[in-house]
Amino acid sequence: MKTTKTMSAFAGFALGLLLIGSAQAAEQKFHVVINAYDTNIPELNVEGVTVKNIRAFNVLNEPETLTVKKGTSVKITVENKSPISEGFSIDDYGIKEVLKAGETKTISFVANKAGAFTIWCQLHPKNIHLPGSLNVID
Repeated sequence: MKTTKTMSAFAGFALGLLLIGSAQAAEQKFHVVINAYDTNIPELNVEGVTVKNIRAFNVLNEPETLTVKKGTSVKITVENKSPISEGFSIDDYGIKEVLKAGETKTISFVANKAGAFTIWCQLHPKNIHLPGSLNVID
């Protein structure tokens, strides 16, 4: 009878450890779309000044901010809807991906460093591809 009680207590303890371990290994998934916005304004008049043939081209990750708790397994599915190849980099996590137009990739890592980390395109100037942020909180 003593053996049964001891085994039951051990089984409960082991189950508790298993549940605690699985809670710490949480996974968070994100779907990020790289969108390109190409705007043409044939003529603009501001305060008496006329400017013609304005073109603005910007690329943006949507959503631009991702937030996770430290220790979380992160899976980011990145979809490139830009008409050209785009980059997806998070330097402090060693992530440096290139996605061709129309391509989708999944990036996995453990968010083991707390802080705010820039998500950027390593292929183009920062004023064209607006940077995002990975925020890892304690």
